[in-house]
Amino acid sequence: MDYLMDKYLFDNLPFEVAPETRKDWGQRALHVVQFFDWVCKYQDPWKIYENHTSFLFGELLFFLLAGLTFAHAWRHGTRHVLVWFGILIHALNVENLCYWIPDMDNFWQAQGILTFFGARAPLYILVGIYHMFDYTAFVLASRLHLPWWAYGPAVGLGAVMLDMPYDIMGIKLVWWTWHDTDPNIYDRMNWVPWNSYYFHASFACSFTWLLLGSRHYLVGKEYDWRKLPREIACIFIAGMGAFWLGTIQFALLYHPAHDIFKVHSEYTTIIFLAIYALIVIIADRHNKNPKARTGNKYWFDEMACAISIEYIFFMIAVLISDPYNIVSEGLHQPIGPCNETQKVQTPTGLVLQKQKYFCPENYDEKYIDFHCVPNGVPKPQDGQITLEWYPVCGTDYDNRAEYVFLIWGICILYSLLWYQIAARSGETQVDPVKVFRKKTVKTSETQELLTENELTKTPKGPKTSTPVESKKKDVTPELSRSVIERLFPSPIRSNIETTLPRIFDRTPANIVHSSLHFREEIVSTTMERSQQNDTRNTEKRLIQDTPARNLRKRPVINYAIITRY
Repeated sequence: MDYLMDKYLFDNLPFEVAPETRKDWGQRALHVVQFFDWVCKYQDPWKIYENHTSFLFGELLFFLLAGLTFAHAWRHGTRHVLVWFGILIHALNVENLCYWIPDMDNFWQAQGILTFFGARAPLYILVGIYHMFDYTAFVLASRLHLPWWAYGPAVGLGAVMLDMPYDIMGIKLVWWTWHDTDPNIYDRMNWVPWNSYYFHASFACSFTWLLLGSRHYLVGKEYDWRKLPREIACIFIAGMGAFWLGTIQFALLYHPAHDIFKVHSEYTTIIFLAIYALIVIIADRHNKNPKARTGNKYWFDEMACAISIEYIFFMIAVLISDPYNIVSEGLHQPIGPCNETQKVQTPTGLVLQKQKYFCPENYDEKYIDFHCVPNGVPKPQDGQITLEWYPVCGTDYDNRAEYVFLIWGICILYSLLWYQIAARSGETQVDPVKVFRKKTVKTSETQELLTENELTKTPKGPKTSTPVESKKKDVTPELSRSVIERLFPSPIRSNIETTLPRIFDRTPANIVHSSLHFREEIVSTTMERSQQNDTRNTEKRLIQDTPARNLRKRPVINYAIITRY
């Protein structure tokens, strides 16, 4: 840093900088660089392609899926866009809390093209995984038209159906690594902790419940743009509170059964998901909403496309992937003294134990080893107690056919279930938008009828002595046309378009001289075009009703003003 500061800054200044000042500025610049490096760390995509090909394609896949979810949200209006950003808030909150709370710090993601928050959170996690799982489940579950108490569990189950192939293949392809001895993730299936499914279901359900509840009390069913700050408050409540409500769901079932009675996590997760499924089935069987069975002709939208792409990707990956040649270099569980332990505080009040550091000589994470490391197992350098950044290698399938059977079975069965939800239920729920109409202002009779001074213009010069001439006003053709356009609605004006030119040609200076003949022609033309039987009733209706019907569009002029002339 000192060399860069000297070459590009201090040497180009028009004045000399003291050595102590240079050193101080260099330290400040180093702290700034370290901060931004902590916020976002960049990896060369070609390096990822050479060492961890499947992970690079997985990143690009979930970027695409996140784009599809945002396109769907944008197409369905402001509230769906707010849900999309609410899930982003939820992702940022959950990921950072998991890194900062020592009792929950039990996984390390592979290094992506862009990795945030101290190289812990790849971009595809924040904008990809959560949106694909939670937003897709949120939208498709809305087509079931369930009550709020069943809507949340339906979203949770949907998130698990989308997460399961990702969890199974992701850990086998070393897209992340787990803590070796954490008691909360010790019970696993294909190296996937059972609590991972519990986690996705409970947190997605909690987000949905909090969003629906806050909208019910703060904004109501209709979307009102004037309440946009309240709408934003709703997504913040859901995004920030889902973690804590999800933790409560863990505390109600998993922690008492697992921590106190030593029940295997497999059983607690299956029972928990079964409770969710039972709630959804009961609500669906008693659902009297006719919209829940209408079907959806245009069901293959962005959501169905995203699900298809995800499932097809993992069905192909399990056939062609080669985990043995994977090299994942980055942050993993720190390597350190094997005998040092760490306390794990649980919501039940019990304190469990786990090893603080990874022990390369004795570990149970069989999806990784160190066969690709030239010097064998990495060790802390001289003067260091722990080693956090090091490479790990993938391992080959013990039985690829088992993985193929599992992934293909999951994807096919869940695809059929998603088809029933997407195509055989109802359409996506879109909250109505509140419509604001312009209020009709009722004016007094004096405002509705224009006075003679407003309608006509008194000619300049001395007044004539005859009483008839004193009543005549000098009206220009432009003013006469304006009067007629205000007097008659558009359908009637279109019927007398041929009559108007003749009248104006005959009275270019003063239409009042032939006002009586002018009115007779207009009424006659209107009667002929309208094909009315009763001439007198039609003329009366034109005189009395036309101004009232057109009160909003133009000032009302009474025929009595014309008939005076």
